[in-house]
Parts: sequence; C-alpha cells; structure tokens
Amino acid sequence: MTRRPLGLCAAVLVASALGCSSVTPASPSASATPGDYPPATTSPDAREPGTVVARGPRERPPVPPAPVLADAYRFVSAPDFLNQDVADLTADGRTPHVVKATGEVANSTNEEYDRALDHVITEMASHGTDDVLVAGDLVEGRWGRDDARTGVFGPTRTERQRVRAWRRAAAVYYPAYRDRFTAHGLTTYPAVGDHEIGDDPWRKRRPDPWIDFKRRHVPLFKQVFAEQMLTGADGVARFTDRPRRGPAQDTAYAVRLDADVLLVTLDVFERRGRDVHLSVDPDQLAWLRGVLRQARRDDVPWVMVQGHVPMTGKVRTRNSSHLVYERGTRSDLWRTMVRGGVDVYLSGEVHDQTVHQRDGILEVSHGSLFYRGEASYVLGQATADQLVLENHQFRGTIGFEDRLWTTSRQGAPGHISYPGSSVVTGTLVAHRTRGGGLRVDDAAGVLAPEE
Repeated sequence: MTRRPLGLCAAVLVASALGCSSVTPASPSASATPGDYPPATTSPDAREPGTVVARGPRERPPVPPAPVLADAYRFVSAPDFLNQDVADLTADGRTPHVVKATGEVANSTNEEYDRALDHVITEMASHGTDDVLVAGDLVEGRWGRDDARTGVFGPTRTERQRVRAWRRAAAVYYPAYRDRFTAHGLTTYPAVGDHEIGDDPWRKRRPDPWIDFKRRHVPLFKQVFAEQMLTGADGVARFTDRPRRGPAQDTAYAVRLDADVLLVTLDVFERRGRDVHLSVDPDQLAWLRGVLRQARRDDVPWVMVQGHVPMTGKVRTRNSSHLVYERGTRSDLWRTMVRGGVDVYLSGEVHDQTVHQRDGILEVSHGSLFYRGEASYVLGQATADQLVLENHQFRGTIGFEDRLWTTSRQGAPGHISYPGSSVVTGTLVAHRTRGGGLRVDDAAGVLAPEE
C-alpha cells in the first residue's frame, strides 16, 4: 500500500508527537468498548511497558483448517473493521493542527498503524479473493464535534458548522478506509452500521444537543456514506439493484458476486419518531421480496444477506453495545428471508463470533476490532453445491501510553502491533441438499452452530 511519512507518539518511541491525542480519557468509549476492557498491563510478549495483550476472542484455541474447495469463489467478510477513524490528517496538502494544550499534532494514524493494517489486509488478499464484505461500522463516525477544540475539520459551534465538519471528516476517513483495501486489489461491499450514522444512542431522557444533532441528520449521514462508499469515481452508483424509493434507496443493494453467490446488503437503521429503530423500512422490505423471487427464478445456488445487527441476543459479544434487530426471528424481515430462500445472514456489531442455524438460515454473527488487537475475518468458499467458512483470528498487542486523535474524546491506543499470521479458530462445511436446503456437514470452534 502507499506509504506516507508519519511520526510516532513521543511518549515512548521517538521525539515526534505525530498521531497523539490531546486528551487521554480514563477508559474507552462505552459504545464500542465498555469498561470491561482490561487496563494496560505489562506482558511477557509486549514490545513496551504498558502494552495491552487483549483477552477474549484472540485467546480461543485453534482448530484444524477447513478443506480447500477446487475452483471455488472466495470472499472475505470483516464487519466492524476498523470501527475507528484512521487517516493521515497531514496528507494531501492539509494544514497540520497543533493542540495548544500539549503542542502535539492532531493525527489519526501513525507508522505502527500503517504497518499493522498492511499486515492484516495483505493476509486477507492472500486467499485469492477480490471481495471484502463489511456489514457495517467502518469508521468511528462521531463527527460534527471537536472535543479537543483543534479545528481539524473546522468549527463546530453551530448546526451548519457541525454539518460541514461532518462532511469534511467523511471526505477524509471513508476514502482512507476504501483506499487501504483497493491498494491490495480488494473491493469492499459495505453496509451501514450504527457508527456510520453517528453511533448509538440517538435518544436520551434529558435533552442532549449532540444526540439531537445525530438523530436529526441520520438521512444526511446515510447520503454521505453512499456518496463516499457506494458511488464510483464517475459519480454513478456502484449498484443498480436498489430500492426505488424510501430511506434506504441509496444504502441497500443487491449484487451477484459470482455465478454461485448473490449478496444482498440491508440498511437496518430506520429513523422513526424521535429515535432510530433497528428495522428495515417497508419500501426496502418490498424490494427485498422482489430480489429473492428473482434469485429463485435464476436458481442462484447461494443467497447471502448482510446487515449490521444480529437477529438474536444469544451471541458472544466483545466490547459491544449489543444492538439486536427488533423482534428478531419473529420480525417481518426474518420471515421474508425464510420464505425467500436466504441461506446465510451475515451480521456484525458483536466483535466476536457465534453461529446459529434456524429456519434453514445460517446466522453468522462475527467481526472484530482491529484497534483492540483482536482483528479477525471470515474466509468463505462457495461452489454450486458446497459452502465453507473459516474464521481467522489475529493476536495483536496494543499500548495506551498515548492516544491517536479523534473528533471525540475516545482516542484509540497510540501503539499497535500484529506480529504474526492469523490462526483458524472456527470452521463450517455445508452442502446444498436435494430439496434446496442447507445442511451443515462439519463445524468446529467458534463457527460450530449453537442452540
């Protein structure tokens, strides 16, 4: 990938302050990283004192790799990657912003992040795939604010200024995300997550100007996401099969990834009244029914749907606010997928891995947080009659001696390292039955279906 010269945080490695946060909060965000995250501790394999070796998914035991299917279509699914704002704010002629209180340059990446991201994405690309599915939470997305008062994206005192700052941040962080994958020959197929629309919640009992701002501008945030991630360089929408009307007409889409695989991407965030609901709107649901009818007429071997949130709360979670689709398997959406012959529902949000099989559908809740040292991805293989999934888990280390700058006070760890290759912690092998259903032949580890 293209490298830009970036300094590291001064507190530990070098004299440069590039990439450091002006604010060091006592604990990470409750939305993405609740207080159960372990404090910084010294570890035998830590590079520096204070480095965190994360617990959780990364400590699950490895399992034997899944079989390799000859001539299979291959894809990677990696929701919640990055779930953080990562970009060089000093590049492309931008004026560096120095935090007056600390004298540090406000930046959202450094050399360590570049090396670690290059390592992880290079491995994703090594499997012979061109496609990366991302079921939401590409960015941190708490934009339109500037808690450290740096002025990086302009003032944020008025409503108009906040909107302008949001657009400016999106124009930096979304392309940075996309370009990291395209530099490795990978194409992303993203869905809207809660962080793409400001991060939950969108309602509080007491008035809150920031939350009110987020809720009011959900349609704008979705529009900006579509402009940045679902539109080609020529200004034309990447996908033609979309709802013709409704709030998801720019954010939901269907695309034939391969002769054997149809991907349907849903927007599961619907603004109704004074809140944002985890549901699909009626126009999107009607469009989905039509897409699934056409897939049956075309005899598509595998139909996969991705949406950000799982259909059940009975899933492993890690540093997650644990959003769940309204009414879950009793919802109109679930019944539509069952009747329409959906084979796999891919969801994110949980930053861990759990598989359920019900009503003929495999629900794969998965994903990870790169900046927590727990990056993971699911590698998929599909032929006309077989489907194989394999969960790859990295074991990274992080350090909170200082923080990267973000628009909010969260501040990602300033130090990160992914020294080795991933290990396989889950596999699933399934085949198409004569009756058109899906049968799991073998499964192990975190991808073994649970009751």
